[in-house]
Amino acid sequence: MTVENILEFLNKYCPFSLAEEWDNVGLNVGRKTAEVTKVLVALDLTLETVRAAKEMGAQLIVTHHPLLFDPLRQVTDDAVNGERILALAENGIAHIACHTNLDAADGGVNDCLAAALGLSEVEPLGNLAKMGILDTTLYALADKLKKELPSEHCLGVCCNEQVHKVAIIGGSGGSMLQEAIDAGCDTFVTGELKYNHFLDGREQGINLLTFGHFETEYIVLAPLAEALQKAFPELDVQRMLRKAPMECF
Repeated sequence: MTVENILEFLNKYCPFSLAEEWDNVGLNVGRKTAEVTKVLVALDLTLETVRAAKEMGAQLIVTHHPLLFDPLRQVTDDAVNGERILALAENGIAHIACHTNLDAADGGVNDCLAAALGLSEVEPLGNLAKMGILDTTLYALADKLKKELPSEHCLGVCCNEQVHKVAIIGGSGGSMLQEAIDAGCDTFVTGELKYNHFLDGREQGINLLTFGHFETEYIVLAPLAEALQKAFPELDVQRMLRKAPMECF
């Protein structure tokens, strides 16, 4: 089994062609010909993730977030990303990212969130988000998602206690807010929003609920790991334990 075999599977599971133009999906670090017997699935490529992969003897890390967005002029331990790349190379570990392609794919981040909410009549909203029907109250919806994700907090805006048409997008979803409003959604659920989004949402009368960037995307790791394990029974596929980089005080 090689990195290339796994890349080919992932390109079917969450096609890289679905990624946004600005994104950096696919093989970020490593050789396609490298042999793989163990895989670690995680949300982020951090030094902690590399250490966990090293401890389990993994030759490949598959993450949601890419390691690299901006061009690098040097790869040294003077920069955080340089240190991460060196750690991968020194330990013979490759890295594949499935980011906005995994957001948009069938069974991806936003389908998982829609299922956790219990939305019916689910349909796409733009390239990434989903929307559907759920007749409930805003507070009941917030409580449900805090248990399903799970999330320790919810920050939002209540314009109408009754909920009917919901838009949902994991991570940072502010760019989709106006599309949700234009589509007639009364409630918008995402990981995080900027301050101006809360102002705009309140003035336009749409409920807003945010549960944390990490919390709304971590939900996809279990089905991704299960899909890899099913496709490659001979591999040892493990999932990084849930640990958000932020803490509640």
